[in-house]
Amino acid sequence: MNHRWRGFAWLSILTFLFLWAGLVRSLSAFWSTNPQYAYGWTVPALALFLLWECWHTRPSPAPPKRRGPAFLLITVLAASLLPIRLLLEATPDWRLAQWSLAIAVVGISFSAVYLASGRPWLLHFAFPITFIFVAVPWPTKIEQGIIQTFTSWVATLTVTGLNVCAVPAIQEGNLIRIGQGVVGIEEACSGVRSFQATIMAALFLGQLWSFPLRSRLVLLGSGVVFAFFCNVGRAMLLTWIAERDGIPAIGKWHDPAGFTILGICFVGLLGLALLLRPKLGRALAPAEISPPQSLPCALVAALAAWAVLVAAGTELWYRSAPPGNPAWWRIEWPEQKPAFAEIPLTPTVKSIGFDSGRQAHWREDDGSRWTMFHFRWLPGVATTRIEARWHNPDICLPGAGFLHIADYEPSVIRKGDIELVFRTYRFDAHEQKYYVFFCIWEDHKEPGAAEVPEAWSPASRWRAVVQRKRHLGQQTLEVAITGIENEQDARTAFERRIVEFLRPDSILPAEIASPEKAATTAR
Repeated sequence: MNHRWRGFAWLSILTFLFLWAGLVRSLSAFWSTNPQYAYGWTVPALALFLLWECWHTRPSPAPPKRRGPAFLLITVLAASLLPIRLLLEATPDWRLAQWSLAIAVVGISFSAVYLASGRPWLLHFAFPITFIFVAVPWPTKIEQGIIQTFTSWVATLTVTGLNVCAVPAIQEGNLIRIGQGVVGIEEACSGVRSFQATIMAALFLGQLWSFPLRSRLVLLGSGVVFAFFCNVGRAMLLTWIAERDGIPAIGKWHDPAGFTILGICFVGLLGLALLLRPKLGRALAPAEISPPQSLPCALVAALAAWAVLVAAGTELWYRSAPPGNPAWWRIEWPEQKPAFAEIPLTPTVKSIGFDSGRQAHWREDDGSRWTMFHFRWLPGVATTRIEARWHNPDICLPGAGFLHIADYEPSVIRKGDIELVFRTYRFDAHEQKYYVFFCIWEDHKEPGAAEVPEAWSPASRWRAVVQRKRHLGQQTLEVAITGIENEQDARTAFERRIVEFLRPDSILPAEIASPEKAATTAR
């Protein structure tokens, strides 16, 4: 009987480790591609540490008398794992699906703790179990609203500080104009560094030292303030360096300044936590404490079998996809146009993770000014979809101080077998109108299927599941036109000229056909 109990205990442990490993694997795609969430790699280890600390102070278990609601909750959440996993394989960039998976895994874990030890253990272990939520990407609208507001405030205080220090500076949206040029456009897409990481650290320290609620709120609010003013200091430092040594010098100091500011922020937060730390020793669990009640064998066995079936079924669904109809294309850049000039790929732009990319601007014969960005990601990597959709006009241009005026009907461009659907916008900045055309292309097309605009809607995401799209190559093309007064003229000019730039390719370009030859620019 003892051996059987041990075997059952190991089955329970492995089942929940499997569930949590799947959650961490899914979230790690964001942690690897978005610098704002890089701290997520530390969260599972910190959660395990908090769990271990809670184990030393655990109360006596009190298994519930009514177990039906917990069984029902586990059943519902476990059933939701299949559609969630199918969605995440096709659309790992969908933050709602990431939150759904996190809620399902945490809810199943909560229910299991409640069934085994009742409400005392549920409340005692609640924080370590839910700590993973600090590493789940925030909903895009909430994140961008907060980050862009903070970025604007950082730019305002930076300009004020520079002028006080006798460095002439003017704020233009979230950009800063100095004598050497404009600083800040690359930061507009990356947000306020260390903001979310500081929130995570404040929550961890508050739990580690068992702060009362008031002290936890003080620590959390102070962390937000630390992060904000540290970013003001970082922006002032980089702008001062740009004024002294030129704009290209920012690339040399960009990462060192970021890590230094992050370190200062954490040291300040730790110092405050030490001041607020209660003068109490760690409470120990009673010497004699009854063990938790084991979960029903049928429940654990069914949950283990279902978790494996979900993983295997999801993999089988996507591996059984019929061959698509890949149709790559490239851009023939108008290098003969007047005032054609490359836009350098800064370290922050390169960090997007593309395999090849180029950006340039020029002047057309009618006097309009065009700026074009083209990036390509090779297939076979789970993070390509996240990287391709992370930088788009909805996020980057408002962050750079552009005012979003309108969305128009998509523009459909056809050339040979290539059909591109461009989302069309108007932004205003610097007293000028900018008409922006943006397209995302996946290198897979169902035979006979028409292209549709990438709407990031639930319907489009379920369509990707039905079509079994996964780990596809991606291309993004963005064109911004200024110097044309109305949308119809801009659309006509764009549709006439863009077909001249497109060159269909039947195979991948030789210079990026293998990962070891991946370049950061495409000539």
